[in-house]
Amino acid sequence: MSSFVFILAISSNAFMAGVIWLIQVVHYPLLGEVGKDSIVRISVKHQKLITRVVVPAMVLEALATGYLFLLIPRNALLPSVFACLLLMLAILVTAFKAVPLHSRIARGESHLISELLRVNWVRTAAWTLKLPLTALAAQQTLS
Repeated sequence: MSSFVFILAISSNAFMAGVIWLIQVVHYPLLGEVGKDSIVRISVKHQKLITRVVVPAMVLEALATGYLFLLIPRNALLPSVFACLLLMLAILVTAFKAVPLHSRIARGESHLISELLRVNWVRTAAWTLKLPLTALAAQQTLS
């Protein structure tokens, strides 16, 4: 069972790391190019569509990471703790910084896109750094 849960944790983490890099490097900079007359429509559509993509992966990753954290052996505890902390950071920044910024941008406050890009670097770093830690915890647990 652990190996299957590790596969879920690693694959959902890799998916989120890939999505967040694409958003950071491509999508958010392009959002900054949208004219004031279209920013509300584009932002609302972005929120609706991206939610369909990331929420299932985030839920799966959180469940798998939490399950593994509860069952992790002592020799893999350190990478597992740091992986959990990074996931919590990514989720908290999403909930309390990125989502409110998206909501304000969707009301026409396009000047906040640069703030969104800055805040998103925290999520990008968290999901990126979490991946090798989860893989290390898996290697230490399964070997």
